[in-house]
Amino acid sequence: MKGYGIQVDYRNAQDIIRTLSKLEILDKNLELIRRDNCLVIPIKRELSGTELDEILKKSSRAKVVEATFSALPIVPKDLHHAISETLPSDLIRFIPRSYDIVGDVGILELNDKLQPFAGSIAHALMKLNPHVRLVVKKTEKTAGEYRIRGIEAVAGSGTTETIHIEFGLKFHLDVSSVYFNPRLSSERKRVANQVRAGETVVDMFAGVGTYSILIAKMQPSTRIFAIDWNPSAYRYLKENTFVNKVADRVTPYLGDVQKFASNSPGVADRVIMNLPSDSEAFLGAAAKLLRTSGGIVHFYRFASRGEELQNLAESFRSRMESFGRRVASIALLRVIKEVGPKRVQVAIDANVV
Repeated sequence: MKGYGIQVDYRNAQDIIRTLSKLEILDKNLELIRRDNCLVIPIKRELSGTELDEILKKSSRAKVVEATFSALPIVPKDLHHAISETLPSDLIRFIPRSYDIVGDVGILELNDKLQPFAGSIAHALMKLNPHVRLVVKKTEKTAGEYRIRGIEAVAGSGTTETIHIEFGLKFHLDVSSVYFNPRLSSERKRVANQVRAGETVVDMFAGVGTYSILIAKMQPSTRIFAIDWNPSAYRYLKENTFVNKVADRVTPYLGDVQKFASNSPGVADRVIMNLPSDSEAFLGAAAKLLRTSGGIVHFYRFASRGEELQNLAESFRSRMESFGRRVASIALLRVIKEVGPKRVQVAIDANVV
């Protein structure tokens, strides 16, 4: 495509691009042309005298030239735009609006009608996210004592082991053998921000250590007991404490949290209960773990979309009372995540005495 451009030295190119963008003259649909030590930056039209003066203030050697530019390739905005033209029209509405990326592994959850097109959808995901080397699809819901989801590789290469970076911390994990939810990063940061210097924290369902390690990094004077039942999660948890240099303050524990609570009653200033599928079954252990003077409980559970949050709070209060504890106040009660068409995840922050 023939048109006009501004030829400028490489060292002045960024200043010129910013100026052209500010003047709304930069043609963002065309590729820049590289010529020896110069760039030719495409513009929408010829410049006025005033506009040219603005450009020359940035670089006295800049000049207007005619050139033949190539159109920039159209990059789809999302998975829906990337794949919709290749699917039968009656299936477009089933394209997932979101997906997870853990490290360099993409994870898709596909409607049954899209299964024959899983490979095409996976390749589209990789095109949108060039750093992704492997895409898997969920074959089963998260379930079982280790909270593991069934997955199957559909595109790319390599193993399901990866390194996920969150807030500058590195978490080694295998998406096929541990539970990990990248969508809860802001929730993890919210909780970590509340921890005060010198606290003892018990992370009852620690997984690969996302809550525990973030807290330890943000508050070096804390002591954290990180517990998990899954041997694979425990192995990565131990590794991650060393990788992130917090092994001196995070103590991994493999086994039953109920047993840990019986052996270490009254140890915690703060308890994290990130097992929304079954957290209520462990409220007795949480009550036992808290100091006799009380502490903070971060409690998570699933609920129906229309369920009254106050009813959930009252249920929490009642259960704590049955274990000899009293909820002095609830600082937070809210939905933090949708987990299905009619299902949500709820968080409760409670001061328990």
